[in-house]
Amino acid sequence: MSPIGTLRNKITSAGIKSAEQIRAAAVRAAARSGKISYTYEEPQEDVLLMQETVSERLREGEPASSVLGSSFYLHKDARPPLFSIFQAVREPDLKLFRSTLTSILEQTYGEFELYILDLGISGEVRDVIAWYREERLHYLDISDGTGLAGVCNRAAAQAAGDYVLRLQCGDLLTKDALFEIALAVMQTDAEILYTDEDRRDARGKHFTDPYYKPDFSLDYLYATDYISRILIVHRTLFLALRFRDEYECAPEYDLVLRAPKSGIHHIPRILCHVCPKGIQTAEIMDARRRALEDYFHVRGVRARVRPPRTGQIMDIEYIPDIFTARRMVGIVGGKVLNEKHRIIGGMEDERGNVLFEGWDEAEEGPHLIAQTVQNAWAVDVRCMRIREELYGLYEEIFGCSYEGHIMHADENLHTLSRQFCARVREMGYNIVWNPMLRRVVRQS
Repeated sequence: MSPIGTLRNKITSAGIKSAEQIRAAAVRAAARSGKISYTYEEPQEDVLLMQETVSERLREGEPASSVLGSSFYLHKDARPPLFSIFQAVREPDLKLFRSTLTSILEQTYGEFELYILDLGISGEVRDVIAWYREERLHYLDISDGTGLAGVCNRAAAQAAGDYVLRLQCGDLLTKDALFEIALAVMQTDAEILYTDEDRRDARGKHFTDPYYKPDFSLDYLYATDYISRILIVHRTLFLALRFRDEYECAPEYDLVLRAPKSGIHHIPRILCHVCPKGIQTAEIMDARRRALEDYFHVRGVRARVRPPRTGQIMDIEYIPDIFTARRMVGIVGGKVLNEKHRIIGGMEDERGNVLFEGWDEAEEGPHLIAQTVQNAWAVDVRCMRIREELYGLYEEIFGCSYEGHIMHADENLHTLSRQFCARVREMGYNIVWNPMLRRVVRQS
């Protein structure tokens, strides 16, 4: 075994997914008001030095399997990817601009190129770039009025990277960000990857509002743009889809909607401190709404996308209902509440844990996670709607018809619910959890 491989936990913790998910679940459980005690912990110095050593050996051409050792599962023919990073600026705040550049150039993984797409042509941007004297940094002088979408598409066409990602001015990559992403690429060969994030302050020293995201959830994506920062896309796929001018206030969201959904991988680790400064939320939300409407229209899904009811969560009305509009949705579940309107059942994870158990039905959680439609591993039969094609399976599992099922407290409804949901997923159907669907049950 490689000596590097024996120090797996010192190199990275991104691969230890279950631990990260447990930690995220604990944070959510403590986040009733959306406000939590949080401190970003930068990787220890020995971890960063080890990552630099690994990266250097990879850059010199040693096989990834030899450098990382057998303790890492790597995709067949895995090789270290080259990243092309785009940052479009127009007369930027130079302090924020420098902070983003510095965070990129301090990466422990050095296989990247950085394109500065200057839409303002102010001279100051060029002076800052010249000061760095960095051969991986490329300056594109954009003076023809091309918008953000066209500029990024142009940069992607001339870039050399295997993967592309866009950072906004003021966003900070953690020092281990590209290393963790490169490792995930070599492990999964995913075409699209996204990470968790938090928010930076004006000085870039304090970080708040951690966003521990779920693994890819199509219905959660419909409701909210949770994966755009930061989004890493294979350059070949990016060039096939490209950013579209009419949605350039939400270009990544529009691109992911149109992309194949089978090759999307979540890296459950905070790798970016995002800068909240940017264009108005109303412009972003309008672009997202229009992109989703276009997506549904092209695919023949009859649905209305309503303006956000709260925060940045979009409401979708399917015509005449979700089962008719979307043939691959098999089950829709909701919240099961006790007489005090506390959650006692509903959405479950793969381990059988009830998400948000004990919460009041009105509690939102961070980023409105407890009030947002999303996909589920399983849902509770006590608050469940199913498509007609599944009536026969329902009767097989529960021993009675769906429409005539009178539930009793002594039934093993939890186990039967999970069995039914597992069979439905095996048939290729999606399971959707809708927090607006609720049922109050009496407990003995």
